Amino acid sequence: MKNSKESLLQELRNRTPKSGAYWEKAKDLVPGGLISGARKMEPYPVYVARSKGAYTWDIDGNRYIDCAMSFGVHILGHGPEVVLKALHEQCELGMSYGMPHTREVEFTKRLIECVPCAEQVMVCNTGTESTMLAWRLMRAAGKKPKIAKFEGCYHGWHDYAQWNVFVDPKTMGPADRPNMAAGSAGIPDGAKNTMLVLPFNESAFRMIEEHAHELAGVAIEPVIGGGMLTVDRAFLQKLRKVTQKAGVLLHFDEVITGFRLALGGCQELTGVLPDVATYGKIIGGGLPIGAVACSKEMVAIARRTDDGFSAAGTFSGNPLTLSTGAAMMQYLQENRRIYDEMRVKGEFLRNGFNEWTASKGYPFCMTGIGSMFQIHAKAELPRLPRDLPGQDQQTLSELQLHFRLNNLLLPWMHLAFFSAAHSQQDIEEMLRAFKAAVQGVIESC
Repeated sequence: MKNSKESLLQELRNRTPKSGAYWEKAKDLVPGGLISGARKMEPYPVYVARSKGAYTWDIDGNRYIDCAMSFGVHILGHGPEVVLKALHEQCELGMSYGMPHTREVEFTKRLIECVPCAEQVMVCNTGTESTMLAWRLMRAAGKKPKIAKFEGCYHGWHDYAQWNVFVDPKTMGPADRPNMAAGSAGIPDGAKNTMLVLPFNESAFRMIEEHAHELAGVAIEPVIGGGMLTVDRAFLQKLRKVTQKAGVLLHFDEVITGFRLALGGCQELTGVLPDVATYGKIIGGGLPIGAVACSKEMVAIARRTDDGFSAAGTFSGNPLTLSTGAAMMQYLQENRRIYDEMRVKGEFLRNGFNEWTASKGYPFCMTGIGSMFQIHAKAELPRLPRDLPGQDQQTLSELQLHFRLNNLLLPWMHLAFFSAAHSQQDIEEMLRAFKAAVQGVIESC
């Protein structure tokens, strides 16, 4: 029997009346009803009561296999004991000092041990702050005003980063030289004048050479979060050679990939070392954090500028976050096997889904790497951001509804993760539910 979208929405309303009531209250208190726009859902967001391991329960008592993992924060699942122990111990000693403390040394030492390009670390509070800090550092060290980013890459929501995050056929311009398109109202032209947007092809290298006189650095996501698209190692290798020859610094944004794909992130997997790398999510052990890793020389050069180099924050490096973060990194250092285990599970999930959709002739596919994945409403696997447009948004919207009706919790944009806490049985249930969701969409057509 065919289900209209409205019938799916009504079924979700029937399952989640308490979430609906809280949503009505939130709309009067918070712009748009959401503290973060990434949390939108139809007919309204799921309001969470608690989470543990691989699962999340909403306030109506529904249990979901959590494929959001707080947008990639939880590599060990929700509430791992090793992290909770560190948190509880630190709570007894104080939550924020505004002064140096010993956890700073342990945390930064562990981060430097794990990150191939790291000799020194600066700590802030979010992934967005980390890229803002990294780009300031590159401008100071390079003594040049501009930063280049690649179209389709997300580096946070600050004014410098919100350019060409999503590839829109109406605004993207030529493939060899993209137009610059702001991702939000309220971004000043002054920010646009300090940025350059690069394409994912050979033209990028020519543009870097052309603008080398004004280009302090180039930023890239080694795995593009919006689409879960893995950048080819050969492209990253050439980017490294071109930037070095041009005297331009290279920034890997590993806020998502850092400590998720490997202990050393994409640097470990590709063997390509940037000048600076940014982190967040996993390294806080579940609490807010951002970090910038780079060489001692880079920081020293930045500090020798006329104005010096400055960064500060009331909660930057607070003892709660650094305690949980240090505990998380120590566990990962001592249990590196989890990365191979998650890689095998990820391949099982992606191969199982793609082989099934291909056998059925259904126009859906799954991209990703390791414990990261995303479902697309197209038959052919996308490789680059410009391959993503053209998917039917109504289809993706209905797919999201079927996910929740099959007790899966995913972010609205379908960017998804699993954790070391997800058992093989959980992965098999996810695959079953993804197939059921696609079947539900197909049958409604």
